[in-house]
Amino acid sequence: MSIVNRRDLKELIEEGETIQCEFKRLFTSPEKIAKEMIAFANTKGGYLLFGVDDNGEIVGVESEKAEAEMINDAAKNYCQPPLAYSINFLDLQGKEIVIATIPESDNKPHWLQDYLKELDINKSVVTVRVNDKSLQASKEMVRILKAQSGNLSLKKYSIGPIEKTVFA
Repeated sequence: MSIVNRRDLKELIEEGETIQCEFKRLFTSPEKIAKEMIAFANTKGGYLLFGVDDNGEIVGVESEKAEAEMINDAAKNYCQPPLAYSINFLDLQGKEIVIATIPESDNKPHWLQDYLKELDINKSVVTVRVNDKSLQASKEMVRILKAQSGNLSLKKYSIGPIEKTVFA
Protein backbone atom coordinates (compact mmCIF):
# COMPACT_ATOMS: atom_id res chain seq x y z
CA MET A 1 0.00 0.00 0.00
CA SER A 2 2.11 2.85 -1.26
CA ILE A 3 2.03 5.62 -3.83
CA VAL A 4 5.41 5.39 -5.51
CA ASN A 5 5.13 7.65 -8.55
CA ARG A 6 3.28 10.57 -10.10
CA ARG A 7 1.08 8.29 -12.21
CA ASP A 8 -0.23 6.45 -9.11
CA LEU A 9 -0.88 9.78 -7.40
CA LYS A 10 -2.65 11.26 -10.42
CA GLU A 11 -4.90 8.17 -10.74
CA LEU A 12 -5.77 8.32 -7.04
CA ILE A 13 -6.73 12.00 -7.31
CA GLU A 14 -8.80 11.36 -10.46
CA GLU A 15 -10.85 8.73 -8.56
CA GLY A 16 -11.83 11.38 -5.99
CA GLU A 17 -12.27 10.92 -2.28
CA THR A 18 -13.15 7.35 -1.30
CA ILE A 19 -13.21 5.08 1.72
CA GLN A 20 -9.41 4.90 1.31
CA CYS A 21 -8.52 8.42 0.18
CA GLU A 22 -9.03 11.87 1.74
CA PHE A 23 -7.97 15.18 0.16
CA LYS A 24 -6.90 18.10 2.30
CA ARG A 25 -6.10 21.53 1.00
CA LEU A 26 -4.61 22.17 4.44
CA PHE A 27 -5.09 21.12 8.03
CA THR A 28 -5.44 23.54 10.87
CA SER A 29 -4.71 21.19 13.78
CA PRO A 30 -3.01 17.88 14.61
CA GLU A 31 -6.27 16.75 16.23
CA LYS A 32 -8.11 16.91 12.88
CA ILE A 33 -5.31 14.98 11.17
CA ALA A 34 -5.42 12.37 13.95
CA LYS A 35 -9.18 11.81 13.45
CA GLU A 36 -8.56 11.00 9.78
CA MET A 37 -5.55 8.78 10.51
CA ILE A 38 -7.52 6.87 13.15
CA ALA A 39 -10.45 6.35 10.79
CA PHE A 40 -8.14 4.82 8.15
CA ALA A 41 -6.36 2.59 10.69
CA ASN A 42 -9.71 1.35 12.07
CA THR A 43 -11.14 0.61 8.63
CA LYS A 44 -9.26 -0.49 5.49
CA GLY A 45 -6.26 1.84 5.61
CA GLY A 46 -5.81 4.74 3.22
CA TYR A 47 -4.13 7.92 2.08
CA LEU A 48 -4.30 11.50 3.30
CA LEU A 49 -3.26 13.79 0.46
CA PHE A 50 -2.22 17.27 1.59
CA GLY A 51 -2.21 19.94 -1.09
CA VAL A 52 -5.29 18.63 -2.93
CA ASP A 53 -8.62 20.45 -2.72
CA ASP A 54 -11.87 18.49 -2.16
CA ASN A 55 -12.69 18.85 -5.86
CA GLY A 56 -9.36 17.26 -6.86
CA GLU A 57 -7.61 20.52 -7.75
CA ILE A 58 -3.86 20.36 -7.11
CA VAL A 59 -3.00 23.34 -4.89
CA GLY A 60 0.23 22.10 -3.28
CA VAL A 61 1.48 22.77 0.24
CA GLU A 62 3.43 25.78 1.43
CA SER A 63 5.84 23.80 3.58
CA GLU A 64 6.48 20.06 3.34
CA LYS A 65 8.31 20.22 6.66
CA ALA A 66 5.43 21.91 8.49
CA GLU A 67 2.89 19.39 7.14
CA ALA A 68 5.14 16.45 8.05
CA GLU A 69 5.65 17.85 11.57
CA MET A 70 1.89 18.23 12.02
CA ILE A 71 1.31 14.63 10.84
CA ASN A 72 4.01 13.36 13.23
CA ASP A 73 2.52 15.42 16.08
CA ALA A 74 -0.95 14.03 15.34
CA ALA A 75 0.26 10.43 15.33
CA LYS A 76 2.46 10.79 18.39
CA ASN A 77 0.24 12.89 20.63
CA TYR A 78 -3.37 12.21 19.60
CA CYS A 79 -3.63 8.58 18.41
CA GLN A 80 -4.02 5.75 20.92
CA PRO A 81 -2.73 3.14 20.71
CA PRO A 82 0.07 4.36 18.41
CA LEU A 83 -0.57 3.57 14.75
CA ALA A 84 1.67 2.88 11.77
CA TYR A 85 2.04 5.46 9.01
CA SER A 86 4.52 6.77 6.48
CA ILE A 87 5.00 10.16 4.84
CA ASN A 88 6.07 10.76 1.24
CA PHE A 89 6.41 13.83 -0.95
CA LEU A 90 5.68 14.00 -4.69
CA ASP A 91 5.70 16.88 -7.12
CA LEU A 92 2.61 17.07 -9.35
CA GLN A 93 2.00 19.89 -11.82
CA GLY A 94 4.89 21.78 -10.24
CA LYS A 95 3.26 21.64 -6.80
CA GLU A 96 4.33 19.60 -3.81
CA ILE A 97 1.87 17.02 -2.43
CA VAL A 98 2.39 15.43 1.00
CA ILE A 99 1.10 11.85 1.22
CA ALA A 100 0.41 10.19 4.56
CA THR A 101 -0.14 6.45 4.12
CA ILE A 102 -1.95 4.70 6.96
CA PRO A 103 -2.32 0.90 6.73
CA GLU A 104 -5.24 -0.98 8.25
CA SER A 105 -4.31 -1.75 11.83
CA ASP A 106 -4.11 -5.12 13.54
CA ASN A 107 -4.47 -3.33 16.87
CA LYS A 108 -8.01 -1.91 16.69
CA PRO A 109 -9.70 0.17 17.85
CA HIS A 110 -7.60 3.33 17.77
CA TRP A 111 -9.06 6.43 19.34
CA LEU A 112 -8.47 10.14 19.59
CA GLN A 113 -6.73 10.84 22.85
CA ASP A 114 -7.54 14.10 24.58
CA TYR A 115 -4.81 14.49 27.19
CA LEU A 116 -7.01 16.78 29.25
CA LYS A 117 -9.16 13.72 29.97
CA GLU A 118 -8.27 10.32 31.37
CA LEU A 119 -7.01 7.51 29.14
CA ASP A 120 -10.33 5.75 28.70
CA ILE A 121 -11.53 4.40 25.35
CA ASN A 122 -15.13 4.56 26.60
CA LYS A 123 -14.85 8.36 26.86
CA SER A 124 -12.77 8.88 23.72
CA VAL A 125 -13.63 9.41 20.06
CA VAL A 126 -13.21 6.36 17.79
CA THR A 127 -13.53 7.15 14.09
CA VAL A 128 -14.00 4.94 11.02
CA ARG A 129 -14.29 5.59 7.28
CA VAL A 130 -17.75 5.34 5.74
CA ASN A 131 -17.68 5.93 1.99
CA ASP A 132 -15.69 9.18 1.68
CA LYS A 133 -16.19 10.45 5.25
CA SER A 134 -14.62 9.86 8.65
CA LEU A 135 -17.36 9.38 11.23
CA GLN A 136 -17.53 8.62 14.93
CA ALA A 137 -18.02 4.89 15.50
CA SER A 138 -21.05 3.61 17.37
CA LYS A 139 -20.53 1.64 20.59
CA GLU A 140 -21.46 -1.51 18.66
CA MET A 141 -18.86 -0.75 16.01
CA VAL A 142 -16.20 -0.26 18.72
CA ARG A 143 -17.11 -3.72 20.09
CA ILE A 144 -16.72 -5.21 16.61
CA LEU A 145 -13.32 -3.50 16.14
CA LYS A 146 -12.14 -4.86 19.51
CA ALA A 147 -13.25 -8.35 18.52
CA GLN A 148 -11.46 -8.09 15.15
CA SER A 149 -8.24 -7.03 16.83
CA GLY A 150 -8.32 -9.76 19.44
CA ASN A 151 -9.49 -12.44 17.00
CA LEU A 152 -12.50 -12.90 19.25
CA SER A 153 -15.93 -13.85 18.14
CA LEU A 154 -18.81 -11.86 19.48
CA LYS A 155 -21.72 -14.04 20.51
CA LYS A 156 -24.25 -11.33 19.81
CA TYR A 157 -24.04 -8.06 17.95
CA SER A 158 -26.29 -5.96 15.81
CA ILE A 159 -25.17 -4.34 12.59
CA GLY A 160 -26.76 -1.13 11.44
CA PRO A 161 -26.43 0.53 8.02
CA ILE A 162 -23.14 2.27 8.87
CA GLU A 163 -21.57 -0.94 10.16
CA LYS A 164 -22.69 -2.74 6.98
CA THR A 165 -20.96 -0.08 4.86
CA VAL A 166 -17.70 -0.30 6.84
CA PHE A 167 -17.45 -4.06 7.13
CA ALA A 168 -18.99 -5.15 3.83
